[in-house]
Amino acid sequence: MATLSDSLDSVLCKIRQAIPDDLEDLGRDFKKNLRARLNGTLSHLDLVTREEFEAQRELATRLSERIEALAARLEATDSRSKTEPGEATRKTSRH
Repeated sequence: MATLSDSLDSVLCKIRQAIPDDLEDLGRDFKKNLRARLNGTLSHLDLVTREEFEAQRELATRLSERIEALAARLEATDSRSKTEPGEATRKTSRH
């Protein structure tokens, strides 16, 4: 998997190849300045690493599974309480 640095290097390499050889010094300066600008811009973005993203996704999956399990337990408890003996009598005696 390519990293952000590899991607930047690839972009910078393509830009450098487009610059004529007699302007190599200008190309080096441009590459250095462009890299600094890109790094500065990217550092202001709210990005996370792939590892952080995967950890959060795994946590969300586990929490979702727990919520589903708790909802099923709650539904089972509600079903049992509605069918317990004497429940119908208590409900009808209130009216």
